[in-house]
Amino acid sequence: MRQYQHWVYNIAYGMLANPEDASDVAQDVFLWLWENIGQFRFRSQFSTWLYRIVTNRCLNLKDQRQRRKTDPMEIDDSQPWVPLDTATPESTVLLAEQREILQKALASLKDDYRKILILREMQDLSYEELAQVLGCSVGRVRSRLHEARQALRKLIQQLER
Repeated sequence: MRQYQHWVYNIAYGMLANPEDASDVAQDVFLWLWENIGQFRFRSQFSTWLYRIVTNRCLNLKDQRQRRKTDPMEIDDSQPWVPLDTATPESTVLLAEQREILQKALASLKDDYRKILILREMQDLSYEELAQVLGCSVGRVRSRLHEARQALRKLIQQLER
């Protein structure tokens, strides 16, 4: 748990954009692991298996929220992957605006696109690790990542107008 707790939380936060939900998912994942560790079959790396569990739990929570039409969007700039070092008040405001646009764009992406972007860009998974997590070929990972980046770029451009 100590080795993976930050990874699990960051993935969950990246997918859910809510610190409380991310903490709940992380806790749920580790409880599930404690009870079901025997299901790990050593066919892949443990981290790959864990990433898949976390992303599935996040998608399940998002689906539940969509069915209830309650998906609170919170921006938490205290996470370690969010840049905090700014030099001037102007750059602080600009950074906050950019962060808000990025969060809105990520929240608007399809779940598949959001998941692959978070795993690649924020968790720095290799293409091979992504292929294992997503259950597809490396070529498909590359094309999905390209599609996700294009979709994100388009959403950011729309939000900046």
